[in-house]
Amino acid sequence: METKKDKIKSLSREQLAGLITKSRDSKKSDIERVARTSNAFSQSFAQQRQWFMEQFMNGGVFNVPQSYLLKGDIRLDILEDVLNAVVEKHESLRTVFNTIDYIPSQIIKPYERFRLDIIHLEEPDPSLRAAKIKEMNSEIARRPFDLTVGPLWRFYVLILSEEEIVLTLSLHHIICDGWSFGVIMNEIASAYRDRLHGQVTRSLLQVQYVDYSEWQRKRIEGGQLDDQLEYWIGKLKDAPKDIHLPYDYKRGSTQTYRGRTEYFFIETEAVKAMSDRCVQMNGSMYHMMMSALTLLMHGYSLDNKLCIGTPVANRNQLELEKLIGLFINTVVIQSEIASSMTFAELFTQVRDHCMEAFNHAEIPFEQVVTGLDIERQMQHSPVFQVLYVQTEESMLSVSIPGIEVEVLPVSVETAQFDLSLYATILKNGISAGFEYNTDLFAQDTILQMIEDFKLLIQLITENPDRTIGEFVSSLSRKKVVMTVVSSFESGPVGEPMEFWLDKLRIDYKLQFAPYSQVFQQLIDDTGLLCRGSQGIGILLLRLEDWIQGMDAKDARLEAVLTDNANRFIQYACSFVNKHQSKVILYLCPASDKVNQMNETKRLIQQSEQKIAAECAKNGNISVLHGDEIAVKYKLSEYNDGLGDEEGHVPYLREYYTAMGTELVMSIYNTALQSTG
Repeated sequence: METKKDKIKSLSREQLAGLITKSRDSKKSDIERVARTSNAFSQSFAQQRQWFMEQFMNGGVFNVPQSYLLKGDIRLDILEDVLNAVVEKHESLRTVFNTIDYIPSQIIKPYERFRLDIIHLEEPDPSLRAAKIKEMNSEIARRPFDLTVGPLWRFYVLILSEEEIVLTLSLHHIICDGWSFGVIMNEIASAYRDRLHGQVTRSLLQVQYVDYSEWQRKRIEGGQLDDQLEYWIGKLKDAPKDIHLPYDYKRGSTQTYRGRTEYFFIETEAVKAMSDRCVQMNGSMYHMMMSALTLLMHGYSLDNKLCIGTPVANRNQLELEKLIGLFINTVVIQSEIASSMTFAELFTQVRDHCMEAFNHAEIPFEQVVTGLDIERQMQHSPVFQVLYVQTEESMLSVSIPGIEVEVLPVSVETAQFDLSLYATILKNGISAGFEYNTDLFAQDTILQMIEDFKLLIQLITENPDRTIGEFVSSLSRKKVVMTVVSSFESGPVGEPMEFWLDKLRIDYKLQFAPYSQVFQQLIDDTGLLCRGSQGIGILLLRLEDWIQGMDAKDARLEAVLTDNANRFIQYACSFVNKHQSKVILYLCPASDKVNQMNETKRLIQQSEQKIAAECAKNGNISVLHGDEIAVKYKLSEYNDGLGDEEGHVPYLREYYTAMGTELVMSIYNTALQSTG
């Protein structure tokens, strides 16, 4: 999220004077403490959204973990005491959620002392120890919470040695945000320091999270934020519904949250060059990173209007800065991009839009979505599907006397959006990572995205006055996903295909479904063919594979072939129509054994002709005939009877080479040309 420091850097003198005046007024809080006549209170708007989402998708998706490596003379008894003090002090850590009289409510439970969960992970080998820490932290972070029972946190200590431990905190997002971890760790550090000197101080909070919830609700219901709501409705009424990124797999009917993160680092020299350009363009590092991400998303999607979400702390009163809770709000930075504009112009646009957005950041995003009255999509998040989050090293650092503290990354293997860029500004560079939905993107695509992002940073700092079109032309082309589905073992066709794809400079990803799964792949929405349906499907079909084990005189032979041919036509046409996919159907030649059975051969040719004729009527299916290709390449002998019998590899290498060559030529001349 953008920090106050980032905002102030980019303000003009007039804006700065206005900010000082506004800040003086805003810090005079009118948040009042609510009477505790009951332990049940209304949920905040952000909590309501979390509560609603949790009903449909639990299993640890909305857990927020943080982990710290502590080195030194560590008193576990004191650490346990101070964590208990934090939970006793903050009502949010003793809150559970349920409906009361059909109203989603937050319920404060009384404090009960707890013991720290301690796990011994002594391991002398550094690499094995790191792997064990990562595995244990991930397992802790994925454990689901029961919002109705609580507690909605877990505190674990992993003991590595007498002077080394890992403190891992896992909280549900409904009771905390990223800022909250700074509050927790600062309170731990302060209380730990006091207890080392024999002092036990228990400071009371002026207000708690439920007081904020009631205050926020009164402001919104009283119309105090109507001007902000009107701003966002006007700003986003014509916003695009989604972004057209190079997804490797087709989006399902409902949103999934499976994900992972690929990390990267931007070195000090590059960050210095970025910082210098920020000064020249009267902006901050936040604006530079957001603008570079916007450029990257435009380059990958070619969308001229983009929406990227970004969180804001939303703690505008002094009392709120010291609370643990879900205060964070989301704003949308909408950009309009033309190939002829320069990056410097895009930077200015993004900077100005950020300033506007942050000045209208108190209205809950949930209220904005409701006000827009847009049709809810179960497939993805509303308004934006890409998120940018920036933090400063100072927000993560904590100082405990006699103890060295280091933040450890925790892999939760979830993704709440299609794609999120997380960046932490350090003294020696930028530590960043792309979190992505693994049901939409392959790892290779994200790794290439990282390289492209780093390239854009380099080119931007060299000359920000280049046009957007020039920057986009430097990006890698999207890989064409090619999925081979076959009724026999088709692996040998891969080598000649790769040879010609490389020679023709086609950026590709070639993948093979398990053989003998033609029908399954055509109808299974979770199959490899469907997940790669935005690329090109290659169906290698040898009809005799449908009648393996049947005698030539079997009366059912014709019925089986006819029935399978009809089903294939139906499934293949339905697949391309549903997914608007490009498919190459390669009808493979029969074996020598079948060619010697006149009646079987006739029945197979009859079914082949029907399949070819019906599929050719569909403009998205190209049909190749294997017999004709054998003649074209003057291959008189191409069947491999022994290979067919022992490994279902029915052709000699020469024929696989011819097959691969013709497939690539067809891909290049038809499928690729029609997809642009």
